Formats: sequence, structure tokens, C-alpha cells
Amino acid sequence: MRGEPAVFIRGLGKFTPVAHRGASTDFPENTVPAFRRALEIAPGCILETDVRKTLDGGIMIMHDGLLESNTDGCGPAAGLPAAEIKKLDAGYNISFDGGKTRPFRGRGFVMPSLEEVLEEFPDSRFSIDVKDDDPDFADRVASLVSRMGAGDRVVLASFHEAVSGLLRKRHPSIARCFSRREVIRFYFLHRLCLAGFFRGRDDGMFIPEFTGPGLHEYQGEDAEQGTRLVTRRFIADAHSAGIPVFAWTINMRENMQRLMEWGIDGIVTDRLHLLKEVMDGAGISR
Repeated sequence: MRGEPAVFIRGLGKFTPVAHRGASTDFPENTVPAFRRALEIAPGCILETDVRKTLDGGIMIMHDGLLESNTDGCGPAAGLPAAEIKKLDAGYNISFDGGKTRPFRGRGFVMPSLEEVLEEFPDSRFSIDVKDDDPDFADRVASLVSRMGAGDRVVLASFHEAVSGLLRKRHPSIARCFSRREVIRFYFLHRLCLAGFFRGRDDGMFIPEFTGPGLHEYQGEDAEQGTRLVTRRFIADAHSAGIPVFAWTINMRENMQRLMEWGIDGIVTDRLHLLKEVMDGAGISR
């Protein structure tokens, strides 16, 4: 039998919107204004974000490891101290029209630290993806979350098995997203109609509709996509095991509607305005 769910999981409603890197179509992703705007659009949403380590051990809110992806800096984030990263323009390379314009340059957007974000939003819930394959860094992230009294409003994730194992062992009170290995274990038991035998070690699944080559969101019958993970039966089997399922990154109206009809627990999206519109149409408030 699975143990008592983490506080974060017990606090979930029937459906929860998740803002992918904040309101990332309104402001530069993973910035305080993006998070603030997300909470204006969908109060009570989970703020999805990412953390990277800096040269001096800082914990910065950012997705890509290379600074030039969004900023006027260059090179890996791990090559600069946090104070230098804070000086960069976090809106420098952000464009919503394929590079024709970059409307956020020089407007004062900065990359915040994890500590700053948890302080700025003391009542908000976060899904935090530990990007670096470094268990010691993950330990510092989880320790900071605990030290700030935010353990009950954070779920931690990682694509790296060593990081997931460290979090599982040293920080069991903080909710954890299923690791890839745990998702695979559940998936195959589900396919064999043996999901009832699953004994999971993590708390909730944040997974794509499709895994493998191609886009992770359903693109139509003629599209070449990988293996479908999320089905109505998959969600039902997970729920029977006490496991909530969130799908990422879903940006199409019809997919949002279908997944909600299937009983998905939450949707991670770049288009939070659209998801809120779909929720309102379905009579779902949050």
C-alpha cells in the first residue's frame, strides 16, 4: 500500500491549472512579473518553474542552462556567480513573433533566485524542476525549501534518477514528481492490467501525453508522434492507486477539453488565458 500522500498532494482540488514558467506568453518566462500575472489569470494555480546552479552555489530560477537563450549573457549559468547573473537582462532575447521583435529588452526584467520567489509568493504553490544532474545541488534546493517553511507548497521534479533518489531518501516530506523510471514502471503494469500491484515511491505524475520523438501534445490522427502515455484508463488506474496525473505542455483547446473530460488532475500550459477560458466553460473554478 502507498503511504500517506504528501501535504501538497492532499491539498489538490479536482482540477488545478499549472502555469508553465509563469504567464510565459505575457512576460519573460520564469520572472516575478510572469508569476504574478499567472496568479492574476488563474488564482490558486501552481507556478511551474526550474532551477539551475550558479558558480558560487546560488539557486537561480531559469530553464535553459545557457544564458544566451533569454538574456544578454553567454555561456552556462554554472559559469557565473549569482550576483553577475542578476545583472543580466532576462528579457533580452524573448520574442513572441519568431524574432521579428524583442519587446522586453531593456525593461528591467531579471532572473530571480529561488529564495526570492518563495519570499515574493508566500502563499503560492510551486512545481520546481531541478535541471542540473547534481544530487548535492538538489539537496541544497530541498534544504532551502524546508528552511523557508515552504515544504508543504512545493513539489520537486527532476529528469535525473540520481537526483530523484536523493530527494526520495533525504527529503521524504516534500512532495516529488514521479521519476522517469517510476513512470515507466507504472505504465507497463497499467498496460498489463496489473496497475493494482504498483508500489510507488513518489507522489504525483507530471507527464506528457506522448513520449519519444515528436511533439508531446496530441496533434491529430495524421501526425507522427511517439508512444501515448495518457489515456482515460491510464488516469483511472493512477487514481485507483491514489496518484494524481498532470499533463504537459498542453496548449490546444481541444486537448485541454478532452483531458479534462478524462479526469486529468491538472494541465501544465503556456496558454494560461486559454486554459482558464476552458475551465470557465466547464464550470470549473480555482
